[in-house]
Amino acid sequence: MSNAVLDRETTSYLSRLDEGGVLPGRYLLIDAENATLQLADPTGRTRTCTDFMSAFAAVNFGHRNPAIVEALRQPSDLAAPFQTADAELVARWLCHRLEGTADRRVLFQIGGSFAVSTALALARRHRPGRVLGVRGAFHGLGVDAAAVTTVQREFSLQDTGFVELLDTEVGHLTPGEVPDDWSGVSCVIYEPVQGANGYVPLDVDWLRRLSESARSAGVLLIADEIQCGFHRHGPFSPSTAAGLDPDVVLFSKSLTNGMYPLSAVVYKQHLERDAADVYLAHTFQTGTMGPAAAVAVAAYLDSHDIAAMAAAVERPLRELADRLIAAGLADAVHVTGPALSFRPIARTSRAVVAAAFEAGVLVFAGGRRGERIRIAPPLTVPDDQLRAGVDTLWNVLKG
Repeated sequence: MSNAVLDRETTSYLSRLDEGGVLPGRYLLIDAENATLQLADPTGRTRTCTDFMSAFAAVNFGHRNPAIVEALRQPSDLAAPFQTADAELVARWLCHRLEGTADRRVLFQIGGSFAVSTALALARRHRPGRVLGVRGAFHGLGVDAAAVTTVQREFSLQDTGFVELLDTEVGHLTPGEVPDDWSGVSCVIYEPVQGANGYVPLDVDWLRRLSESARSAGVLLIADEIQCGFHRHGPFSPSTAAGLDPDVVLFSKSLTNGMYPLSAVVYKQHLERDAADVYLAHTFQTGTMGPAAAVAVAAYLDSHDIAAMAAAVERPLRELADRLIAAGLADAVHVTGPALSFRPIARTSRAVVAAAFEAGVLVFAGGRRGERIRIAPPLTVPDDQLRAGVDTLWNVLKG
């Protein structure tokens, strides 16, 4: 089969039901390096784009990072039910990264939705009852994960009525609300920074009050850091940085810098006692590629000043935020470490995404109705490319 771009045939046989349809036109990824994407349309015409999206926070440390991509050179293998030495190394590294949590264990899964399902299963085995989510959260596409999700469900192919069957098993807290009565509640799941909702950070003081109240009643706490962890918004773990000490912490996406859909359910060891006679397995749980990539990511984080890298990205984004506010071009603005989000005033979010893409910068929308803009450059983006991209966005938003 020829390797030429679509081999001169302009008809695309790819489904239109993926997120490629949100951009004007259809493009294929031809090459990528750090924060730069090489794209081609169906006619073979190529274009260069600066990635201010980091693949939904999966590629926080740059496309094809040479210190990480070496993991792809290792031969892939699969031998259920045997984990690799790399898996043990990553599990140990994750538990030590979550300070004061030596009693934790790690169950690896494939993808974020499966990690959420696993966490909910652990919690409900330990303490049967309803699951409480937080309004504005997005936790995944599985039926149970979607049931505690309140944003962008209407865009989901899976939203066909099954989710509503779980209405009696879930509830949703409004940010700032602390229940007076925890009876019948198994657990609370929250995103410290709500990703699909438009990079909206939850109030840390409220999360502390909520955590203390839930813990006093024996209710478990699950921190979904699948999108907001691994320094996307500054700290490695926002919950740990805030001293919340949740019972379960979920990671995925940048755990492998986007090279493999590995997820990690990091839970307090006592939860194992309630699941002693069961197990959770699937074909690719013991795949070798994910842990190998995660080991490379861990080594990269241990050998680089990630805080300084995040601060260098944050500065131009904060400057852009100040300019947008002063010019009356945006409101509901949040700068969460090396990420910026806001609601554009003069133009719709869809128009901003399209115009920015035409100008060579890839940003993405978010929010309950897709009304917000999210900006999340890789932490490795060169300063001149970062500032050029910020200037492009400023010109786009000025219209």
